[in-house]
Amino acid sequence: MSELKKLIAKAKQKDVKAMGDLFNQFKPLLKSRSKKYSKYGQKYEDVFQQAALIFILAVYDYKEEKNIPFAGYIKKRINWGLYHYYRRYMQRKIEVPSGLDPISYHR
Repeated sequence: MSELKKLIAKAKQKDVKAMGDLFNQFKPLLKSRSKKYSKYGQKYEDVFQQAALIFILAVYDYKEEKNIPFAGYIKKRINWGLYHYYRRYMQRKIEVPSGLDPISYHR
């Protein structure tokens, strides 16, 4: 069994050290994805924290039996998760009331 597979197995058993080691291996990926989405108006720290949460949840959800490489799975989950986080952020930003009542404003 490779070292990465051992780390994943230990992390799934809630071994904090193994999760930390795994997190440190994929930290450059998390940073690059966070920088990408922070360019769209979000704070880098907030996006990185969301990426870290997505990473941890993805480790617990990963199923080795499906023969999907772990790195590809993590990359896809982080991209997908941050995309949805960005979409929710934009919806909150758009739904700010402007003071106009759209019903009475129609002519």
